[in-house]
Amino acid sequence: MSMHPVARATALVATVFLVACSSLGGGGESAPEAKPAAKKKSTASVKSVIKDNMIVPGKRIGPVSVGMSVSQLYDVMGEPTQTQKGHEQDHYVFEDLEVVVDDADESVSTVTTQSPDFATADGLKVGLSVLAVKAKLAKLSGPLLIREEGDTSTYYAGGMVVVVSGGQVKSIMVRATSASSGS
Repeated sequence: MSMHPVARATALVATVFLVACSSLGGGGESAPEAKPAAKKKSTASVKSVIKDNMIVPGKRIGPVSVGMSVSQLYDVMGEPTQTQKGHEQDHYVFEDLEVVVDDADESVSTVTTQSPDFATADGLKVGLSVLAVKAKLAKLSGPLLIREEGDTSTYYAGGMVVVVSGGQVKSIMVRATSASSGS
């Protein structure tokens, strides 16, 4: 019976010794520092991702922002359902969003939706009538450009492009204001 307490004491000493050795070694010190840093980065990127269905003209649609890097886009959206290579840009299609990334700086230049699940703060969204669009866009400050082609009207207003066809909003695109107005 006297062996049992000795065996326990030996195991305890060995455990303490191993823990002490691992914390004194080079690998033990950098691992605890690396883990909190990695957690901070992932928490920061998760924290900066906005998880709502807002359309903010000139800024974003839901979690995808204009100017977002391709790595941030991938972190937020994952794998696209479709990819198309265009001239100096790539097009990515996700469930409810289409994203254009410029090859020059590898950042998001436009985000488009055809889903009624996304809306501006004042309720502008896919599926609304042309009358509702005109009423809501009239409240925006700045110039409103309208291009009409047959049954389709395209409204350009402050970082947002609204396409109306058949009397209803078919798509809403967000792009940067002024800096990429020529795009």
